[in-house]
Amino acid sequence: MHALERLLVTLATLQVRRPFLVVLVAVCSMVPSAWLAAGLEVRTGFGELLPDTSASVVEHRKVSTRLASQSTLAVTAEGKDTAVLKRFLVEITPKLRELPKEWVSSVDNGPREATQFFEKHKHLYADLADVEQLHRDVIERYDWEVGRELDLNLDDEPPPAFDPKAISARLERKLTEAKESAPGTDGYYLGEGGKFAVIMLRTPLGSTDQRAFEMQARIAKIVEQAGYTKADPSFRYGFAGSLVTGAEQYRAVTRDLTEVGAIGFVLVLLVVYLFFLRFRVLGVMGLSIAIGCLWCFAFAELTVGHLNAATSFLISIVAGNGINAMVVYMARYLEARRSESLAVPEAVRAASLGTYQGTLAAAVVSVAAYGALMLTEFRGFRHFGVIGAAGMMLCWVATYCVLPAFLVLCERWRPLAGSRDFRDRLAGMYGRPFVWLAKRFALPVSIVGVLLAVGSAALTLLYFKGDPMEYNLRHMRNDQLSETSAGKLGSRVNDLAGRLNQSGRAVVVDRLDQVQPLVKELERIRNAAPAEKKPFGAVASIYSLLPTDQEKKLQLWREIIERTDKAEKKGLLADEDLKLIQEHLPKSLEPIGPADLPPLVARPFEEKDGSRGRIVYVAPTRGKSLYDARYLMLWADSFREVRLPNGDIIRGTGEAVIFSDMLQYIARDAPRVTLVSFIGTALVILLAFRGRRGGFLALGSLSLGVTSLVAVLYLTNAKLNFLNFVALPIAIGVGADYAVNVMKRRELEGEEGMERAFIETGGAVVACSMTTLCGYAALLFSINGAVRSMGFAAAVGELATQLSAMLVLPAVLYIAARRRLRTNLAKPAGSAPPSP
Repeated sequence: MHALERLLVTLATLQVRRPFLVVLVAVCSMVPSAWLAAGLEVRTGFGELLPDTSASVVEHRKVSTRLASQSTLAVTAEGKDTAVLKRFLVEITPKLRELPKEWVSSVDNGPREATQFFEKHKHLYADLADVEQLHRDVIERYDWEVGRELDLNLDDEPPPAFDPKAISARLERKLTEAKESAPGTDGYYLGEGGKFAVIMLRTPLGSTDQRAFEMQARIAKIVEQAGYTKADPSFRYGFAGSLVTGAEQYRAVTRDLTEVGAIGFVLVLLVVYLFFLRFRVLGVMGLSIAIGCLWCFAFAELTVGHLNAATSFLISIVAGNGINAMVVYMARYLEARRSESLAVPEAVRAASLGTYQGTLAAAVVSVAAYGALMLTEFRGFRHFGVIGAAGMMLCWVATYCVLPAFLVLCERWRPLAGSRDFRDRLAGMYGRPFVWLAKRFALPVSIVGVLLAVGSAALTLLYFKGDPMEYNLRHMRNDQLSETSAGKLGSRVNDLAGRLNQSGRAVVVDRLDQVQPLVKELERIRNAAPAEKKPFGAVASIYSLLPTDQEKKLQLWREIIERTDKAEKKGLLADEDLKLIQEHLPKSLEPIGPADLPPLVARPFEEKDGSRGRIVYVAPTRGKSLYDARYLMLWADSFREVRLPNGDIIRGTGEAVIFSDMLQYIARDAPRVTLVSFIGTALVILLAFRGRRGGFLALGSLSLGVTSLVAVLYLTNAKLNFLNFVALPIAIGVGADYAVNVMKRRELEGEEGMERAFIETGGAVVACSMTTLCGYAALLFSINGAVRSMGFAAAVGELATQLSAMLVLPAVLYIAARRRLRTNLAKPAGSAPPSP
């Protein structure tokens, strides 16, 4: 008896003699574990899936510390009365500006303030060519008038008289263009024929900050108190923008993970009850798996510190997988008590010593598969591996350290009957159909298994040779929550207020002198791209709001004013001509810079410290969807790293760059992780069987199950994403449990007890598979497409590995056993049979 067996015997003896003490310690451990687990924060941002050293994540954190606004919130209103909507825009905007500064950095109800500023400085915003033409007109008129005064014009024709309409058109052409291209109506975000109004807020709150709902409620109260429905019964308001969208998604995810975890836990316990048909077993195993899960997530809090989009649904998976060792243990314990009529101490000892090798090997195999995920830099995989591996081992520990004590207490309260009853016979029925099929149709099942192995291997190669990645991000998002949700309103807000307001990504530079070279380089990149592959649309900086060629225009205006003054003093111009010119002369001849822009106009380009101008916004191409990952990657690659003419490198960030990086990490790491997982699992299996034939048979069964999973993914056109990819290493690790447990029990029983091993341990294996399947099936109830895809892929892998272990593997063993039997019968009497 080696050290582990001696430890298990010591534990079994302690739990038989002092069950109350063991249970008390276990229950007491639940209190700090629950406290730690409750402190786990769920972080749903894609940046949480990438390594801390990723350039996009580093830049994102750097930029976040500088931006005054982290997200946007659009307050929308719609109704039949345009006048009521205008009132809404005028009255609500100043009230929103009074909200706490930690909530709101700016409020904008339209381009009116910008238009007024442009009109005030129209002499600078006018096209240079128009100013030059006006300059020529004034100079020519002045020179002609001077020539006429000195009688020097001879027969020259006088220049045309000043045309008020022509002068006005030249000076206001640019302003007119700005007004026509400005969103909304009458300087307000008022569109859809005057039936839809928007107030845009920029906020320091992050896109998942749950204070968004408090802010939303405060704004709702402000709007409702205004009583617009009295004037227009059709009036209704809503919210859109990245703040409320992100907050809605975060709240939905946290609620969803709780519901999915609860559904998974209940389904797992339901399978346990249907297998054992004993409430005491249900209670004992429910408490034991609850302790194991609490230990697991307490460990997660101590090591990782939070859950991300990939690990937040692990409770269902840990419960479904972790309970497998308990099912095998309980099946062996009941077998010892009912079939072998052993007393409680002997039954506990028999269950501990008779199952630990198979369950430990299976747990270690699962840990090896999860461990492969830890080898990647991608935190989504690494954290999944850490928590999953811990869950498997801690649930195994709970099986042998906690479960027996609960059983002993139950036996003291109400001992099990000494004879088998219908429940034991029903439990055996779980494995009997597989044994009957494998035994009765051993050759056909084996042939089908071989053909399936060849076909699945070919389809697996085709799947990975092609591009297995998911590029439609709609398949990975949460389901639309309601027709009036922020997601539905977002596209209407984009059409009215512009995509730059909603979807533009900020690129932050270190110095002002880098801004214009960056804009020019980005425009060069955009213009050089083919029409169908334009990586982005508008590029906006604070200089986009300032007039060009200011010095040239100011010099022309100085000369215009100088000649006009001279003409006035000399009386060379008619009063009406002079008045016409002077109406358009600027009051100031100073250039304007970023500091002169009105606060509301410049607010998007201001940083937390108040500095202006070092932010450049890059908007997506019109007509391109941000749910198309291929376009998202094209967009991200265009501004993730831009080299300026002087050699400076400007790095961009944001969701587009982060998600693009995430896809690249998955595409790079997926094949490697899968291979390492398989190699690690194979080594554990071969070591557990010490290189005997049983290990190779278990490995072959596993290979068939995993390649069958990939074949189904190929045939159903199911693509890999940041979450469902982990179904592959999990299928390798968890799927190995079944072949390992069956082969271990077959080794213990020998060839004579092979059928009993398949029926009894096989029945427990089927129950294990069903509990694991329930853990995965619970994911199908999620509102998130990526989580559902994970549930589907993992469930298919579970079924494939289980059928391989419970049907194809026994069929091959029966054929081998019959061949040995025929060989032995053909030998002369007295010959020693070969060892199995």
